[in-house]
Amino acid sequence: MMVKRSLYNLYLIMALTFWSGHFIWAQSNIDSLKTELSKASEKEAEVELSLLLAKEWIIKSPDSALPYTQRALDISNRHKLVELRIEALNLLGNIWQRQGKTAEAMAKYEEAITEAEARDYKKGLAKLYNNVALIYTEQGDYPAALDGFTKATAFEEEIDNPEGRAQGLNNIGVVFYYQGEYDKAMDYFLQSVKVHESMGNLLSAKQGYNNIGAINEALGRHEKALAYYQRSLDIALDLDDRAEIGHSYNNIAGAYSSMENWTEGEAFFKKAIETNRANDDYYSLALNYLNLADMYAKSGQASLSEDLFKQASELVLERGYKTLAFDLFDKMSIFYANRNNFEEAYRYRGLYQQYKDSVYDEAKAKAIAETEALYETEKKERETAEAKAALAVEQLKVGRQNLWLSILIGGIILLLILGAFFYNHQAAKRRQLETQAALKEERSKAESRRRVEEERNRISRDLHDHIGAQLTIISSQIDNLAFKEPDAQRKTQFESISDHTRDTMAQLRETIWAMNNDEINLEMLLAKLQDFVRRSEQSGRRISVLNSCQSSLILGPAQTINLFRVCQEAVQNAIKYADFKNLELRFSLDKDHLAVLIEDDGLGIADPSKVKGYGIANMEARMKQISGSFALNSELGKGTRIELRLPHYTPIAV
Repeated sequence: MMVKRSLYNLYLIMALTFWSGHFIWAQSNIDSLKTELSKASEKEAEVELSLLLAKEWIIKSPDSALPYTQRALDISNRHKLVELRIEALNLLGNIWQRQGKTAEAMAKYEEAITEAEARDYKKGLAKLYNNVALIYTEQGDYPAALDGFTKATAFEEEIDNPEGRAQGLNNIGVVFYYQGEYDKAMDYFLQSVKVHESMGNLLSAKQGYNNIGAINEALGRHEKALAYYQRSLDIALDLDDRAEIGHSYNNIAGAYSSMENWTEGEAFFKKAIETNRANDDYYSLALNYLNLADMYAKSGQASLSEDLFKQASELVLERGYKTLAFDLFDKMSIFYANRNNFEEAYRYRGLYQQYKDSVYDEAKAKAIAETEALYETEKKERETAEAKAALAVEQLKVGRQNLWLSILIGGIILLLILGAFFYNHQAAKRRQLETQAALKEERSKAESRRRVEEERNRISRDLHDHIGAQLTIISSQIDNLAFKEPDAQRKTQFESISDHTRDTMAQLRETIWAMNNDEINLEMLLAKLQDFVRRSEQSGRRISVLNSCQSSLILGPAQTINLFRVCQEAVQNAIKYADFKNLELRFSLDKDHLAVLIEDDGLGIADPSKVKGYGIANMEARMKQISGSFALNSELGKGTRIELRLPHYTPIAV
């Protein structure tokens, strides 16, 4: 069954804990710990009690936990209490993470991981890898998140901590959920909840209830989802865990919205906003604004949506919530299109594509790197195993030879014959093993290449069949609107939007073309540029593409598409602003660099250093991405000259 993950349940990752174990806030327990701390005479006991006090405060008030954590860190530093220092660093990272200070939290975790690995402190490593994976999940880096949670769970198993293992199973389920693998996610959640319930651990069971509710909602079982969310909320209220209360309100509101119970949905979204605003939880607050705005639009109250969408957009752009930006800008584009505000709809569709391309490129590069690393590891393991097998064969050979020598001391001739036979037999066997190993390695390489190629083809098909089809429909609908529009000005606006849509379709086809080729020679790139130039030429203006280097020069897909986009941007800028008569794009080889000179005889720029628009910044970023350089020179009345340089020995990107 194919299902679509509901936006309302993006709180799933926020239901995870930062510590193996749970800490219930109670004033009497805090008072007792303070009394014990005041009596502590040993430094180690003082650190441990400070950490316990910080843990008691962390759910209720992270700011109150901070002084105790800092005290524990200072004492452990002075007295070289290494493991307690690791625990203090980890807890300090927890505090920053709960307050949304991701960079500070990650720095503390990485510092602690380095020390824990040097000491082989598995208990600390289990916590640290879990917390780092939480950050990766929030950033949408799912391969890194899955790797971190898997490592954390393995360490919990090594130290025989069933509760930690259950939490790890829950976290792995979350990652599968975010990747749309709902069957795997449900399996991990059920295993986790079963362990937590058997131990009476309500805090962790609460997270499991929340996650199972999210799966049921994704599968359209809204009543079941609501029941699980309510169980999660009841426990959060009992524990006075404010962050989890806000998450549960959001999930319950989402379930009611899916059931078109708009009144209950609105009430719970407003509760979530109030709670998360008090917690300074900006990610959750942005999500609440988005969800409520989307619900208003669906329920016929679109006039209430715009301000909420804009508040969500401000938080997403200010704080860099990439994964949340996908749903937000997609929903905003649709919202403005439905209100016939096509300029805003087009702008937010561009932001949606920009964030999508950014995360896709990062995830693709990371996945490829991990695949290559895994292959190299397996290769080394095979080589080690083969070496051990060969050594065992040689040892067996020597032993048998000695046995024959001791028994057949007088049969020298027979011994030589038998030895020669045995040696030839073993040599033939070894050659057979080597041949089999070589064949196995080649099959493994071919399989790896096939999988990468299949994934690339799948992505290309998705881009062509889904996004391409949507753009075609949009273009057709806008053309119909333009045809029927009696007002000349609005008709022109519709036609302009339709032209932009067709340009986007052309750019999509160019991206798919680059992705579908492992190697692209310069001649293919020049042909694409010639086609673009033909489409861009205007009366009275001449645009030329000149090449003085070998057309067989090979480029990778990443190099090709980025170089093409920079040339495209430069030509479009010149057409818009330069008022030129002649524009040339000249390709040449300069020592070990491919050089591209883009020069026009237009108006020029008085002070190029002050021109830092999005287009120029984008061209600089694209050249930097492929290890190239970008330079712009211009004088008023003397035209503009752009120089691009790309090392032609740069490794080809897959």
